[in-house]
Amino acid sequence: MKKRKRKRKLKKKRFFLTFFIIVIFSCAIYLFTIIPVRNVYISGNTYYKDKDILTLTGINENSSFIFTNTVSIMPKVRKDKLIKSIVIKKNIFLEFEVIVTEKRQLYYDLNSKKIVLEDSSKVDLKNDNVPTLINVVEDKKVYKKFVDKMNKISDDALSNISEIKYNPNDIDKERFLLSMNDGNYVYVTLSKFNKINDYNNISKTLNDKKGILYLDYGNYFLEK
Repeated sequence: MKKRKRKRKLKKKRFFLTFFIIVIFSCAIYLFTIIPVRNVYISGNTYYKDKDILTLTGINENSSFIFTNTVSIMPKVRKDKLIKSIVIKKNIFLEFEVIVTEKRQLYYDLNSKKIVLEDSSKVDLKNDNVPTLINVVEDKKVYKKFVDKMNKISDDALSNISEIKYNPNDIDKERFLLSMNDGNYVYVTLSKFNKINDYNNISKTLNDKKGILYLDYGNYFLEK
């Protein structure tokens, strides 16, 4: 009889011990999941301010360190046309690193009064650092190629351009006239559009002269 009682007491002790461990473990998991983030570091954003990124992602001082991740914020991010991607990285100090990639802003479309992005989408923004396309490129193939070529121009070269005019002739349907910020004009065709990246070096050879640079056929400068 004594052995049976001891066995029952041992079973009860094991049960309560197991139950106690499960409760402690469950509480620890629960507390760990609700631990808020301590700091958020944002990088990669140029147009949006840090506070705009926090609002867009929904991250704040009460955000769960465990459950807040790239997957959880993407449904919110996809609604914004300017954001290409956002990645969240975490460290052991309960901190987030939010890495933002914005779509590149190529030019201001005077016709639609919107900024055209790298994927041809348009957004209602204001940016004085991009050139203005002053007329319409009606040919869809030419337009698509034009956007692609614009996206391959460096930021430095892009900042040199003030206005862009689609200016085809009987010979070339892909011809454009660029008004440069230094007062010069550049004729260029899409097949040679990458030469705009060399404009700074070319302009140095002009000795401050003003005129028209022909990069569409040949490579010569006609002084005013």
